[in-house]
Amino acid sequence: MRQIIFGTDEAGYGPNLGPLAVALTVWESPSRDISFLCQSLADAGIAIGDSKKIYQQGSLKGLEAGVLAATLSLNNSIVPIANDTDSVAQLAGVFANTLQRHQVKLLDMQCRCVEAEEFNQLLDRFSSKGTLLSHITLGLIVGQLKGMMDGGVDLMPVLILCDKHGGRNRYLDLLTEFFPGEYIHAVCQGRERSVYRITFSGRPLEFQFLVKGESQLPIALASMFAKYHRELAMLEFNAFWRSQIPDLQPTAGYPEDAKRFKKAIAKVQEQLGITDSSLWRKR
Repeated sequence: MRQIIFGTDEAGYGPNLGPLAVALTVWESPSRDISFLCQSLADAGIAIGDSKKIYQQGSLKGLEAGVLAATLSLNNSIVPIANDTDSVAQLAGVFANTLQRHQVKLLDMQCRCVEAEEFNQLLDRFSSKGTLLSHITLGLIVGQLKGMMDGGVDLMPVLILCDKHGGRNRYLDLLTEFFPGEYIHAVCQGRERSVYRITFSGRPLEFQFLVKGESQLPIALASMFAKYHRELAMLEFNAFWRSQIPDLQPTAGYPEDAKRFKKAIAKVQEQLGITDSSLWRKR
């Protein structure tokens, strides 16, 4: 039986500067495990895996190549900044053909970027970064599910794969909040994985929250998509501040270097009337 597979992951969970990016990929497949495709894609020159390993600081080339190969296969037009257009278009064709040979379809990719001001507001509401991440992620998932049902997508099982959120092992209360009135069966709630089954509007859902989820292709591509959006945002962020302070060294936004950066921009920040709450993530 064919089924839908979701994969979700984030980039920018730890920094104080720049957005938290949360991404979702959606697939249709004849089997529940499509991670074998990672090797087929790698053999064709398309690396899909843990974004932290694929991204090389200072160069977006490898990360962008994989992300845009997938994105362009959906007929979305994006101009590369680290690769040439022709090579990316060629990779997109290889990506689509590889999936087609195995009767797998990539249906959609989405990313939600949460900037500092919204991040701080949500943190005040939810009290922890892990809960904040869970709410953003589940909001993306539920929105996608409702969109599929409204769009008349055939009723078929949905497997939802998520990298674990801030080390959390128990997600029953969060799932109950997003699926009110539905019976949720907790299959297991452990350190390595937490699994839940739900029937939502007649459609069987299975959630899996996994440690090292990037070994699963749908999560790996989501990881890369989120990382790509985050890095593009940081390029713009650094470009803005360097337009104000030309000799300013750029930052990736992580805590120790973020403190250096914030100190360096403090005077200009005050002159521009930019508040800490709109710039600096509290956690």
